[in-house]
Amino acid sequence: IQRQVLSGAQFTTVSGKGDAGIPLNLPPAVLHVCRGIAGPWLAFTLVVYVFAFAGGFVQTWGRDYTFTLNHFKTAFDVQWGEFGWVWAGTAWNSLFNTLSLSAMAAPVCAGLGLLMAWLLARTEFKGKNAFEFAALLTFAIPGTVLGVSYILAFNVPPVELTGTGLVIVLCFIFRNLPVGVRAGTAAFKQLDRSLDEASVMLRASTLTTLREVILPLLKPALLAALIYSFVRSMTTVSAVIFLVTAKYELATTYIIGRVGNGDYGVALAYCTVLMALMGFITVVIQAWVGKRELGRREMKAST
Repeated sequence: IQRQVLSGAQFTTVSGKGDAGIPLNLPPAVLHVCRGIAGPWLAFTLVVYVFAFAGGFVQTWGRDYTFTLNHFKTAFDVQWGEFGWVWAGTAWNSLFNTLSLSAMAAPVCAGLGLLMAWLLARTEFKGKNAFEFAALLTFAIPGTVLGVSYILAFNVPPVELTGTGLVIVLCFIFRNLPVGVRAGTAAFKQLDRSLDEASVMLRASTLTTLREVILPLLKPALLAALIYSFVRSMTTVSAVIFLVTAKYELATTYIIGRVGNGDYGVALAYCTVLMALMGFITVVIQAWVGKRELGRREMKAST
């Protein structure tokens, strides 16, 4: 339906011109309506996060609001042992697993998504529609169904991956891949094909064109794919709940287990650490990817 509705539209906003477009201001009436809709949702979201943050610093939320750090000590205690520092907290294993597996999945998911978006937006080949449908299919499948499918597919030789970290990484990649594909496709639709053609006429290879011309203009899409893939991998539950093991426990399954045991303080303390950690990593990813800069630049005088 989306392809049929948008088939005759043009969305090119980045071309070979030297100046970038100036965004138009919304009419005052529309601006007030948007603020009226977004404001309450923003306030509700902030209240939820504030309660989750505060719950990790009290004895028992709803009964005893005495300040304490015992929940953080239980989850993230560090002690000095006979052989040096020991990660004595019960949550360290799940946190390290979640960080390492998410860090492995996010770049692959973003890179593969942009490459598939380039194939869909810039090339023509047989079976293109089927290829796009297959790339976006995992987004429509419930997470629990996807997790069970991975168990059935990788539980027998010759590809026996059940119980390993690799099957969780693969689940992360293909579960979040559609967002990278759609973000990349939308970004490619905004780039004039003349940029590609000019690079080819200057005898640049396809790889050079992608690296030197296209990729710098795709920074918003790359940033969106990286952040979404990493955050979703850190917080996913349904897709991996059947894939985790005692060795490869994840943050979300640890939190669910603590809630099931009635340890709400430890679960909320873990949520606080995750919120701070993901905020910090998001800032790092933004600084690493950088911003897309359009417009004319001052030319340095030749010497």
